[in-house]
Amino acid sequence: MSAGRTFAALAVIAAAMLAAGLLISRAARTLRNDGLFNSTTPGLLQPGPAPAPAHWVRHRATPLRPPAARLNGAAPHARPARRHAPSPLKLAARRSAAKRSGGLLGLGDLRVLLVAALEISAGVALIAVLGALLVLRRVRRRSRRRYELYELHLSTHDQAKPQDLEDMVESIANIVRAWPADRARHGQPYLALELICGGAPRTGDGQELEWSINVRCEPITVAALDGTISAAYPDVRLGRVHGEQPRPRAGGLREPGYLMRFRKERSFVYSLIADGEEQASSPLEQIARSQIAAGAPSIVRFQLTPTPSLFEELARRLYRRHENKLVRQERWGLPEGGLWSTFNRAEMRAAERTQNRSLFWLETVVAADSREVCKTVAAAVQSRRGENRLHRRWMILRQRLYCRRFPRALGPLIPSFRTLVSAAEVAHLLELPSARMKGVPVRRVTIPRIPAPPEVGRGRRTRTQLRTPTDRSTNGHALGPAPRLAPEGERHT
Repeated sequence: MSAGRTFAALAVIAAAMLAAGLLISRAARTLRNDGLFNSTTPGLLQPGPAPAPAHWVRHRATPLRPPAARLNGAAPHARPARRHAPSPLKLAARRSAAKRSGGLLGLGDLRVLLVAALEISAGVALIAVLGALLVLRRVRRRSRRRYELYELHLSTHDQAKPQDLEDMVESIANIVRAWPADRARHGQPYLALELICGGAPRTGDGQELEWSINVRCEPITVAALDGTISAAYPDVRLGRVHGEQPRPRAGGLREPGYLMRFRKERSFVYSLIADGEEQASSPLEQIARSQIAAGAPSIVRFQLTPTPSLFEELARRLYRRHENKLVRQERWGLPEGGLWSTFNRAEMRAAERTQNRSLFWLETVVAADSREVCKTVAAAVQSRRGENRLHRRWMILRQRLYCRRFPRALGPLIPSFRTLVSAAEVAHLLELPSARMKGVPVRRVTIPRIPAPPEVGRGRRTRTQLRTPTDRSTNGHALGPAPRLAPEGERHT
């Protein structure tokens, strides 16, 4: 949303709030002037002046007779009747009679309240309709958003450091995450890492299995993702082998025969990373070996959807609540170790690494043609565990639904909090396999990226610069600028 539209929306909201305030003040003034005690409707209670206290009435002086009347022998004036305050029972009877005859509110007041109720109902209905239209727009945009599958070409010697991996995942989250206004209107796109073990043509008849890593993303973000991945792995290329533009893979995925989904077994406060796993090999290596050992095509997908920034504050709040709970356990005399327990300290130390990081909704899926192959590959997916682990989600009634959604990589509309992971967990889980992985047929790029100096021209640029201004085309225009001469000491014969 542009700055002009944002300013216009804020101006409209401010004007609406000002108008609502004026209308409310006017309605309140109307109810105060024509309210409970000023209505002229027959049968309503009309209070008079406040009754005097009983001791005032008892000791009040009797008015004296005029002197003239006393002299002329006129009859003295009758003593005025004393006014006594009505009893509570009489007041209650009068109020009940007023309610039966028309209520404490007049017709004008009822009309004002009816108009206010209708306006409030119309506002709530309008908000509900706008919310429903926004949800339908996001669902439609979600199903029609365009994604492409790009192959990730591994190198023969790249190995990234743990901090570089976390920085790479943070950059990916910032690239894929949509702005708040765009997210509210169009939804949030995702990024998926797919481990595909499929058939490749052989020289003879038949096919052999080949393993590859692929990235499913929007075409407008593939160049930025390639640069982010090359910051951690300099010789890894996304969708290309040399200096050409990234190209998606041909073909598409078909509907699998069986599918398994996974999420965290415990709360997302507990991390998937255990202490001392920094020197361990990548989990993708064991998954690749199990896919090849199964002897059948299979796909493992890690789908990442960045969450809004407010979820980071939620994660810190839940982490702090869990820490305070452990402190209370050790202070209130409960049979718990609290933070003094070695087990609890290990869990909190692993959970501390996941704080202050970007968060993702992680949708882990294993797909194959048979249940046995899915189970074999799923065993490798669940093998790496820390204070938490990936737990299988049972889908008795939704099995065919997610099988139909698999080719388009459509996850659930409302994700579970058990699928919430941090950038540190993603970096540990999706570390690329090194060249030491044996027994897995995977293609690697053997030519490293060597930066060329700026004075070295390539391809068409070199041919264009070698032309002189005297070279003319058929339409009379020069084909290119004059060649740039090197300094005297750098010229070649």
